[in-house]
Amino acid sequence: MVYWHETEDVVPGPALAETIECDVCIVGGGFTGLWAAYFLKEAEPALDIRVVEAEYSGYGASGRADGFATPTVGKDLQALVEKFGTQRALEATQAVGRSILEIGRFLRRNKVDAEYEANDYLMVATSAAQERRLAEDRALAERIGGVAPSILSREESQAVIGSPAIQAATRVGGALVNPFKLSRGLARVLRDKGVTIYDKTPCVELERGVRSTVVTPGGRITADKVVLATNVHMDSFREFRRKVAPVWTYAMVSEPLTDAQLDRVPWAGREGLVEAKSLLTCARFTKDNRVMFAGGPVVYYYGRDRGEHNMSRGRAYEEIQREFLRFFPMWRDVRFAYAYGGTADVVRDYAPHFGTVGDGIAYGYGYCGNGISMTHLGGKVLRDLVLGKDSDYTRLLVVDNKDRKPPMGYPPEPLLYVGSRVVTKLMDWKDSRA
Repeated sequence: MVYWHETEDVVPGPALAETIECDVCIVGGGFTGLWAAYFLKEAEPALDIRVVEAEYSGYGASGRADGFATPTVGKDLQALVEKFGTQRALEATQAVGRSILEIGRFLRRNKVDAEYEANDYLMVATSAAQERRLAEDRALAERIGGVAPSILSREESQAVIGSPAIQAATRVGGALVNPFKLSRGLARVLRDKGVTIYDKTPCVELERGVRSTVVTPGGRITADKVVLATNVHMDSFREFRRKVAPVWTYAMVSEPLTDAQLDRVPWAGREGLVEAKSLLTCARFTKDNRVMFAGGPVVYYYGRDRGEHNMSRGRAYEEIQREFLRFFPMWRDVRFAYAYGGTADVVRDYAPHFGTVGDGIAYGYGYCGNGISMTHLGGKVLRDLVLGKDSDYTRLLVVDNKDRKPPMGYPPEPLLYVGSRVVTKLMDWKDSRA
């Protein structure tokens, strides 16, 4: 069972059971689709916007995220700097950084209790190789003109988060949120604004035309514009058949910690913790003082396997338990009540992509596990793409155009499966170099 799903009751809305027409049909009721609908409705209140969702908002990746809102554009800022230059990289990172603050304002303005905590996170090093990465990240921040965080010593770092594994750290601006409550609250706000969301309504076919039609098991929606926002399911559409690899990540959430257990680890600021390596380990508190710990294997399963049976991979949780005790040996008596997994949409260049394909169809995908704040920014990008506006958002480096092409496609099986294993081993080797 996913911990976040236990924090709010859900009654799915009705499924589509008719043939209708509208101005904009959004396929996917996760963060990307919901933020796109929100910003479109804010810009043009008269628009008739319909969202189709295979399950319900918050069921998929949006409601299984670890809840870190970070100023992150994909996973490889260095590559973006080299390709687009420091100014464009700075514009993108500043824009996604603003989204962290704007999500907090949205929640307060609409009285959505998504357990938002604007308390930053600590990027920590547990080895010499990771300390070098902190220094490289700091140098990169200086290069692009952003804020270059100071590197904290072992003593300074452990005064913030009292883990004996931490050797150095930097403080990064960010926030923590309950991603499921954010999803559910955003969906409620949209319904109040007149956006129709159909739950239990998967898109089974997209009929292209001057006005495209989204076909579902119970009905059809013909729209002037269509937005594809299906995350790891983008491969259902022909242009994106091999653009995305669904990669599984795992997390565990403890029982609420007692006061005695909390007192063993200095962590007064409740910052998030992220280890400075390619395949991230992260930790945080929940509102009710459970500790969430995520990491362990990041796995692609043969044949693009996204089935829920992958939630029961025992070896993944054994590895997370080992990592947890490496960071917090004083919490050996902490018991975990939840263990679950979810998929991230990984693309070849490790960066998000937004754009349009013919017939009035827009798209957004490729967050590589860093989607909470990036999807908020992506909603503005998709708004302007749908409305045909040339704006600061449509000129960001995350938008596909003549200067930036869609990511290269992945090879077919079994090459994709073999290649994913090789890449994982290379990342582990790179992270382990001292």
